[in-house]
Amino acid sequence: MVEVLSWKRCVLLAALVCLLLIAVQARAEPKSFDWDAITAEATDLLSNYIKIDTTNPPGNELPAAKMLKEKFLTDGIPAAVFEPAPGRGIVAARLRGIGKHRKTLILLSHMDVAPADPREWKVPPLSGEVKNGEIWGRGALHGKGPGVIDLMAMLAIKRARILLDRDVLFIATGDEELGGKYGAQWLTTHQANLYRDAGYVLGEGGGLRTIQGHLFYSVAVTEKSPLWLRLTATGSAGYAAVPPAQTPVTRLVTALQKLIEYQPPLKILPLVQDYYHSLAALENQPRLLDLRQALADADFAKQFVAAPENNAMVRDTIAPTILNAGYQTNVIPATAAAEIDCRLLPGENADAFIKAIREQISDDKIAIDTLLSVPTMISPDHSELMSAILALSRRKDKDAPVVASMLPDFNDSHYFRQRGLVTYGFVPIQLTGQQQAAERDANERIAVKTLRNGIERMVELLRIMGGQ
Repeated sequence: MVEVLSWKRCVLLAALVCLLLIAVQARAEPKSFDWDAITAEATDLLSNYIKIDTTNPPGNELPAAKMLKEKFLTDGIPAAVFEPAPGRGIVAARLRGIGKHRKTLILLSHMDVAPADPREWKVPPLSGEVKNGEIWGRGALHGKGPGVIDLMAMLAIKRARILLDRDVLFIATGDEELGGKYGAQWLTTHQANLYRDAGYVLGEGGGLRTIQGHLFYSVAVTEKSPLWLRLTATGSAGYAAVPPAQTPVTRLVTALQKLIEYQPPLKILPLVQDYYHSLAALENQPRLLDLRQALADADFAKQFVAAPENNAMVRDTIAPTILNAGYQTNVIPATAAAEIDCRLLPGENADAFIKAIREQISDDKIAIDTLLSVPTMISPDHSELMSAILALSRRKDKDAPVVASMLPDFNDSHYFRQRGLVTYGFVPIQLTGQQQAAERDANERIAVKTLRNGIERMVELLRIMGGQ
């Protein structure tokens, strides 16, 4: 009996050793990547993805979520779709790791896209047309393109039999364009178990940038806080042929003019100070080495904030975006309304800002209603994920500088920062300033080569984060 048990133990031990050797061999000698085939597959996937109309409003991301789910399931990666509201969709898929389990890395993107006017496009914005080495359509750069990079990188890792030390969780949300109520906000509130083992999130916002021919990695560790307001002036309707001195329309126009002329005070956050210090050498602008001191010079400050991208980094901003008044040319309307998009620096108080706006307007008959207010947080610029991005720069881009930055806009990242996850905005593709600006403009597109390079870099980043 003793001999039989010993034999069984030997067989079991041998089996375990074989499994261990297989795992070690798989980690040491993964299958090679067929980048041409991966790129062709990614191009076809992105083209089809763009063709699914997820314009927000109304969103309708559910068909896109189901398509992405099936793509993962075909390769044996577990995936699920959530429906926060009828027609709204979120998809999640998990690539399991082995060995010493470390905190899960979330790859975050979104399926909804901003509206597009076909009259302004050279091709239909939802065509997903591939021509001249580029994939055209709304979402190619903003939302869907980054999601395809994440998805294909995970498939490439799975197919190459690379075994990572941590799980990778793909999440594509809906409703990001309008604040995330039916997307990231719903997910982080109602599906906490999905990401309870996660420690890091990599989403949109940063990437590979070039200044005066110098390449650097911009990694967004925070963003400005959105504060969307509606101003409503009320009064009496009347006949336009005999207008009174003031009407709801004229009072609203006066209020908007005051806000246009109002410039919130400059405030240089330590993060922004460090950001411009890092770029000073790349831009050959020594004055930017100490931005606070430089902006003490009124002439330099005027020149600096004349660039909208600089102005947005050092103060709260106000942008009127929607006007609504009247229904007939010869009738004075009883109400006139305007919506304004305010963006606050991290740490600013929304109530205090609204109070300042009331003081600037100085009209008690104009109501101010808050449409959206989202506080933001700052992720640490030193972490395991930031170290992995530094390693990626060394391996793929000749040790290009890695610079922590702040986004002037906002995305789903803040929902995960509020849950304590280290969250960065970084999509590993290289874009020019003009290409960045085109993310929400007409004729949005991504080069097939750029898509391929993004997948290659993302695979490498996953390998680094997975202990490779």
